[in-house]
Amino acid sequence: MNVVAHIAFFVLAVAAVAIGDVCLKKASLAGSFSQALFSPWIAAAVVLYLYQILFFTYVFVSGWRLSIVGMMQTVLYALIVSGIGVLYFKESLSTGQGIGMTLAFAGVLMMNIEA
Repeated sequence: MNVVAHIAFFVLAVAAVAIGDVCLKKASLAGSFSQALFSPWIAAAVVLYLYQILFFTYVFVSGWRLSIVGMMQTVLYALIVSGIGVLYFKESLSTGQGIGMTLAFAGVLMMNIEA
C-alpha cells in the first residue's frame, strides 16, 4: 500500500480513539457511574476502540517505528480532543496550552525530517 493509505489508516486510528473518548465524556454526563456504564455512548466507545486496535495493528505491520507513531499519535490525539472540547463541549484553552500544542506539533514535524 502507498504512503497515503498508511497515513490515512494512522489518522483513522487516532480519530477512532479520540472520538471514543468523546463518547465516554457524553456517557459521563448521565450523572452517575452506573447510568454512564449502561449508556449507548459506552457501546460506541468500545466499537471505536476496537477499530483503533485494528488500524494501529495495520500501521505497525506496515513497519512504522513505535517511537515516531507514539509521538505523532499523542499530538494528533491532543489536537482532535482539544478541538472537540472547545467546539462541542464549550471548554477553553489557555494561551500556554495553545503554545504547548503548537510546540508539540512542531516537534512531530521535526521528528519526521529525515536527516
